[in-house]
Amino acid sequence: MRSKKFSEVIRKLTALALTLASIVGVLAGCVIKFEFDDADILAKTSVIEIKEIKKHGNVVLDVTFAEMREIGLETGDVITVSVGESKYEMPIGTSFSDVDSGEMICRFDEEDDEVALAVNMGSFAEKTGIAEKQTIEEDPGYKWTVKISELMITLKEKRGYLDEYRVRNLTRSNAREDYPSLTDEEFANFRAVPLRGIKANTFYRSSTPIDPAIGRSEYAMRAIEQAGIKSILNLADSVETMESYDAYVGSYYGDCAVINPEMSYDFESAEFGDKVKTCVEFIINGEGPFLIHCKEGKDRTGILCAILECYAGASAEEVFYDYMLTYVNYYGIDSSDSVYSVILNKNLVKTLCALLKVESLKGINLKEKAREYLISIGVTDEELKALSEKL
Repeated sequence: MRSKKFSEVIRKLTALALTLASIVGVLAGCVIKFEFDDADILAKTSVIEIKEIKKHGNVVLDVTFAEMREIGLETGDVITVSVGESKYEMPIGTSFSDVDSGEMICRFDEEDDEVALAVNMGSFAEKTGIAEKQTIEEDPGYKWTVKISELMITLKEKRGYLDEYRVRNLTRSNAREDYPSLTDEEFANFRAVPLRGIKANTFYRSSTPIDPAIGRSEYAMRAIEQAGIKSILNLADSVETMESYDAYVGSYYGDCAVINPEMSYDFESAEFGDKVKTCVEFIINGEGPFLIHCKEGKDRTGILCAILECYAGASAEEVFYDYMLTYVNYYGIDSSDSVYSVILNKNLVKTLCALLKVESLKGINLKEKAREYLISIGVTDEELKALSEKL
């Protein structure tokens, strides 16, 4: 993937070495060996030309991802891109979602066989000063004025982003036959929450028993009937959406008491707090056993269960274990996998620390911090006492 400029440097150095070897060999009767590990140097530092700048500021490099891989740069590596006097660190990934909004990525676009430098929800060309964009009347309606046409790429850390990349690209099957080692309940991500402070067979969590989209609803439906569920917290669907599912009409689920708070994924928002309060009130006034579910029973269900578990008096290790069982059921990821701790810290620990307003979960009284959180969202002392009795 060498640029014309880099190839010319290699050619000249090689020619110089041969000339020196010839001269010294004649004068001193010895041979000078000039060693130039091309691939090794390229894997560390390479000057690459810019091929194209796309409409939204993605900078396409004059190299294919296959050539990048040939020299040792691949998905999950962390690189440093030098633009003029500035340096930018970024991972190599395959989609914009491999990084958070506003962050940079070197994207291997296999569909178009392109390597592009981009910003998720932003313009790499403008953010780095590579080019300025102007609006024009002619098609395509814009023009780039390029200020820098070459970049330098340096390998910073081999596989340094690989675990994070794997977390963001987890895949699973929705076919029952692909999970022969799981029970039907595990396949449905259905289980009781029997942690410290929570009465046995009182609270359950699951994937959706009514939406067939992830292929688990029939198994979840059988599980909730066998468990004798009486009250359901459906965190995902509106009443209208819930009632539109064929599996809902005339089902065991339809005879249960159901609340539909339509929770979002913005766990730190005031809206989420308001809906947690609504869920607490439903539990206080409802009849168990209770089921908490969203679509997968993973994110919204996971966070609400963790809050209740903390308040009930469960240890951090118990809360972590219950949360991560979902990843065992869906992806076969257990504590022996290198991404286990990445998922746990990125998804649960980070969120709980923000909600409970602590820097770390180590050595803190989770029950007291959960109590403070519930009070902060409007749950009264009297309601907390009633919640304790239900748990």
